Amino acid sequence: MARTLIATLLLCTAAFAEDLTLVKDGKSDYVIYLSENASPADARCAQELQTYLKEMSGAELRIVRDLHAVPETCILIGFLPYEDNDKPNTVTDGLGDEGYLLSTSGKRVIIFGGRRGVLYAGYALLEQLGVRWYTPKVTRVPVRSTVTIGPLDEVSQPAFEYREPFFTEAFDKDWAARNRVNGASMQLDESTGGKVTYHPFVHTFDELVPGALYAERPEYFSLIDGNRFSGYGQRCLSNPNVLKHAIAKVQVWIQTHPEAQIYSVSQNDCGNWCQCEGCRAITEKYGAHSGLYLWFVNQVAEAIERDHPDKLIDTLAYQFTEAPPKDIVPGRNVRVRLCPIACCEAHPYETCSAASNKAFLDHLKGWGAITDTLYIWHYNTDFAHYLMPFPDFDEFPAEARLYKKCGVRGIFFEGAYAPGGGGSDAELRSWVMARLLWNPDQDADALVTEWMKGVYGAAWEPMRKWFDLLHERARDPNHHLFIYDPPTHPIFSEEVLVAGDALFDEAEKLATGDAIATEYVAKARISLRYVKLARAPKEGPELDGFLADLRRLGVTQPREGQPLDAWETEFRQRAR
Repeated sequence: MARTLIATLLLCTAAFAEDLTLVKDGKSDYVIYLSENASPADARCAQELQTYLKEMSGAELRIVRDLHAVPETCILIGFLPYEDNDKPNTVTDGLGDEGYLLSTSGKRVIIFGGRRGVLYAGYALLEQLGVRWYTPKVTRVPVRSTVTIGPLDEVSQPAFEYREPFFTEAFDKDWAARNRVNGASMQLDESTGGKVTYHPFVHTFDELVPGALYAERPEYFSLIDGNRFSGYGQRCLSNPNVLKHAIAKVQVWIQTHPEAQIYSVSQNDCGNWCQCEGCRAITEKYGAHSGLYLWFVNQVAEAIERDHPDKLIDTLAYQFTEAPPKDIVPGRNVRVRLCPIACCEAHPYETCSAASNKAFLDHLKGWGAITDTLYIWHYNTDFAHYLMPFPDFDEFPAEARLYKKCGVRGIFFEGAYAPGGGGSDAELRSWVMARLLWNPDQDADALVTEWMKGVYGAAWEPMRKWFDLLHERARDPNHHLFIYDPPTHPIFSEEVLVAGDALFDEAEKLATGDAIATEYVAKARISLRYVKLARAPKEGPELDGFLADLRRLGVTQPREGQPLDAWETEFRQRAR
């Protein structure tokens, strides 16, 4: 309550404040003020503000600690200005780890928030001044000798507690922190306020009950058509000893990886579920395969909660467990990740005619009725053809809004995640996704244009036309797009490929003299070159140049799990 009242007073003060001039003609009277117990994220926030304000204006604001009196002309980071030094640390209720307050009071700028929120507030201020971090390589900072801000009265919280665009290009620590994503794969650390940490991440049954136990304990493994299955499959979840093994293993994970907040107890990436009498009976009791799996996971979570009430247990609603159960709900410390793996990704789910999309909407509604902590594992690439264009920018922004409306708490946007990256439009996707994960009500189309202008420069218009051409084709209600479709998909007609070459030729000419634009236009053209080669495999200079460019760019996997060398061998065999 105290915190809410204080924040309200600050915002009221800001509402009547005048514009503040942080820098005038390249000089500043402002200092950046840190408390003596500043966190690593507080310190990073101060350093980032100092760096970008200097790059913008030429003025280097001093970073100061331990002043006896807080100056009037200062940027306060990590606390609120009170005469009583005990009060600042009590005003933190409600913002959590990631919420923030960005305000002005008199001539002071107040940057305040939770563990990561304080850093996010600093980045929000820099964004209001025009700074953008479009890719790990491309930052845009406006140049102005005088820097002025209007009254600030912003209190902000992310739409989702867990936000992960899973593209290699998005793993970069600085890019991720600056764009306010917090996923497990991001290279974030204490200087950025940490992140949402999993251990392990997914498909963990082989770790919970190792296959090596089969020789001694075959009853721990799936019974399929009357025989215990020793291959890659699930486990016999009705066996009480399987539960004991799982609980013991999670306890070991917590001891060896105490930094994690979430521990995954989730099915293997296959079918091969147990058909024994016990497992069948529990499945029938709860009306779906997911009922058996949730029954098992809830028991693990309950055992872990006794000694570790702050830890969460994660599981999947995936493939044969996607449909929700009845008469059972996830435990307090359980997170269910719902996976729309069979959906068409060309059209917003609520308007698409694909039967799989309609089924998923029913599943989403069903899970939403039994839990308010649902996570989503969403798919944003063609896993058989990472380099193929994947025109889903009508679809995933619509789903971000849908998920928020349905009470989803976290989103994992899975794309091309292999070392070296190179997935279609990876940087563009990651940036737009990061913006929508914080606030899904933003205009995704406008975000696309902004990114293209910032990255492609003078070449942005033909690049936008190529983007629009693909999405216009994808909007055909008869052209469903799934995550393993081939490059012979009707979206990529010969007419489209010819038009694409003309647009890329134009973009390359317009990018001349701009090294960044030239690099990113060439990288984007990889997707068109890939489709042409895949549709008509042949050896020769075109293939040789394509492979050389992939290796120069560091692309290691043209498809999920297949190294580039193996892909080349297979492609040349087809071409012959």
